[in-house]
Amino acid sequence: MKKLAFGLIGLVLIAVIYYFMNGSAQITQEAKQELNHALSTLQQSGFSVNARKSTQKTDHFIIRFDEPEKITRYLNKQGVEMTLEEAKALKGLQVGVETQYLPDRSTALSLNLYPVALPDQMMKDLSHEDKQLADHIRGMLDKRALLLHIDFNKMLSGFKGYVKDINETIEEDGEKVKVAAKGMTFEGNFKAGRIHEFSQKAALVSLDADKELQLKISGIEGRYTATGTSPYDISSHYHAKTVAITSGQTLSVLAQNVDNTTQNSVHNGLLKSVIRSKAESIEISEAQKKHTIHTMLFDFTANNLDIAAIEALQKTDPKDKTRISQLTQQMLSKGITFTLNTLSAKKITENGSTIDGFDINGTVSIAKSFNINAASQNPLLVLDAIDIKTYISVSDALYALTVQDPRAMIMMMMVPPVEKAGRKIYTVIFSHGKLTVNGTSF
Repeated sequence: MKKLAFGLIGLVLIAVIYYFMNGSAQITQEAKQELNHALSTLQQSGFSVNARKSTQKTDHFIIRFDEPEKITRYLNKQGVEMTLEEAKALKGLQVGVETQYLPDRSTALSLNLYPVALPDQMMKDLSHEDKQLADHIRGMLDKRALLLHIDFNKMLSGFKGYVKDINETIEEDGEKVKVAAKGMTFEGNFKAGRIHEFSQKAALVSLDADKELQLKISGIEGRYTATGTSPYDISSHYHAKTVAITSGQTLSVLAQNVDNTTQNSVHNGLLKSVIRSKAESIEISEAQKKHTIHTMLFDFTANNLDIAAIEALQKTDPKDKTRISQLTQQMLSKGITFTLNTLSAKKITENGSTIDGFDINGTVSIAKSFNINAASQNPLLVLDAIDIKTYISVSDALYALTVQDPRAMIMMMMVPPVEKAGRKIYTVIFSHGKLTVNGTSF
């Protein structure tokens, strides 16, 4: 590129000729080697590769989900969370793959992926329960209504792609369900053999089931970053401009500018997960009433989650109660804690009147000494092993609104709140089987 800047056109022409005569063949060969390596890995990880047809510039084959146990282990190592039950539900799924080498000057490899057969059990159930729906899905597969396109750069270090727009109307028992997804794109890069960064966008995702349910999410953006050496060390952020839900003729929910952030980190085999969510506003309309929550916040932390036990549980048969009990005991022995850092609303509007909101925080911890087998003989031991601390603060105006409910009024008469700076406050502590509210024991 420096020589280009100095105008050495001759060398540039030579480089171009070299690219077309030699470089393209080298890149194609490297891309084919990477593809062969990837397919070999998949075949060792519970997938099978069938009906492969190759030319100098193209490849076509079908990937089938065959062995759920191996697939679960493989995907979890890649940072894709999947339980054994979920993998079993996908058994028999077949995905067609079309590969093109060097489709343009900036791309080493392009892939089109599309399902050609749904999981065995799913199609069996559909065929028995709803032949019309099963036939419609087969028609979608035949016309490749579900298609994902990926382009890999010439260094095979990054990728970008899109999901084909979906606009389907499914009829069942005289009722129509419309499913739509538009403007879905993604891109990312690799580092140390796994996806390091991944971002995605979708202009619209919607579901319209006539009068029963309507769901519409618009302006979706998300990103994922691997932050450590384990597949659990990740950070992610997702944003939706609007989330609209309508159920029947009586209930509707509209959320504006919804953000969700997750930060996971692993230390000495223990996972810490922090989840933060924020909504600019949530409007709830029910019958003749309308409520709007302004600046809704949720901040939650889970600590000391045993990775080895979690992974083992994902591979355990749900019918193996003894093994599940052993692994659960292993998890609890690490001293799990859950912390609600905040659940709050800045303002609340009801039928045109706006008042100050509320703030809640608290912790739940489980003693390392808790024994599941002993608790099965004496359930009261559960109460002794759990500690809960909760702090609730509500505005005077919201408190006055709440006590209009007779059930809330009785409770608040039994335990009056502490008043501080124009707010009503409750401190609730449950420890060693004893409940205390604002210093009063129950």
